[in-house]
Amino acid sequence: MIPALKFDTEEPAATTAADGTGHEKMLPDALPFARSGFSGVKRIIPWLVGGAILAYLIWRIEYHTLLDALSRADIALYGAALAVFVVLNFLADTQNLYAILKHSGNSVPFKDTSIIRGASYLLMIIDYTLGMGSIAYYLKKFKNIPLLRGMGLMFLLNYTTQFSLAMMAVAGTILAIDAPSPWLDRIAIVCAAMLAFCIVFVAVLKLIPDYKFIKKVKQNDLFKVYIETSVGTYAVNIAYRCVFYFTFILFFYVALRAFNIEVPFTALVAYVPVILLIISIPISAFGLGTSQAAMLVLFKDYGSPAQILAFSLAYSASIIIIRGIIGAYYYGIITKRVSNKYKASLLRGEV
Repeated sequence: MIPALKFDTEEPAATTAADGTGHEKMLPDALPFARSGFSGVKRIIPWLVGGAILAYLIWRIEYHTLLDALSRADIALYGAALAVFVVLNFLADTQNLYAILKHSGNSVPFKDTSIIRGASYLLMIIDYTLGMGSIAYYLKKFKNIPLLRGMGLMFLLNYTTQFSLAMMAVAGTILAIDAPSPWLDRIAIVCAAMLAFCIVFVAVLKLIPDYKFIKKVKQNDLFKVYIETSVGTYAVNIAYRCVFYFTFILFFYVALRAFNIEVPFTALVAYVPVILLIISIPISAFGLGTSQAAMLVLFKDYGSPAQILAFSLAYSASIIIIRGIIGAYYYGIITKRVSNKYKASLLRGEV
């Protein structure tokens, strides 16, 4: 499942530096990094876990078969599919965040939304929840949206993510009913349960009476966005999120063939959402290791372990590198904005 979002509700303290006169002045922070040694260790552990899983999977496969599968891949086809996917995927992801903000009464221009979303990619490589938390931080810093409200909006985006992936997986199990995999029934049951939980969760928040502490909970910005959002708005945002994840299915359909693996499109509609859900489980960093294991299980009827592992390694490496580049580019833009805002505050005597 998509991990529960956990944010630090306090803004990180600004850095101090000497101004040449012995006095300290406040310097702006561009990213909400935690500075404790424990946090650093905590974020290294998922990379170690992912690396261990990956090492085990590679160890089980003779390395020369893996190298052979990589050498036989159609790199030109994979590269073309990746280029189209990156553009469509980023635009769709930005549009999803833009729609969530707009429909909640916190509209942000599309260009600014793309910068905020793009900059978060850099942190998402380190930690998924840190990346989502950075969006709430940026919304407060640049758009004056209260931090708790921004966190609530990220919870809502996370909700639409879970709902859309579960719904697509259930639809896929119906479409791929003739697929040979024994996992279809299990996928349908688990994802149907997820859908039921999501529906009941919102229904309870909307309908439960305002008794004592319950009223305080419902008025909290973390949960208030769920109550304020209409059924129609839920449906629209979930539909938008489905379009975003549909770009993954299209990419897998073409990219798998570049590695000589032919998975029916209907099967991918069921399997890709499940793979994305597994990738998001906070066991390993960026789904490293867990994504490879999931693909080896779900695609085993369509290719050799070496072919599947070769594709999954190429996929993980491509996404990490591409999102790192996108994140670094937009981080540069947002850092400049932070600096300019800080200088403007100095001129106004606010700092």
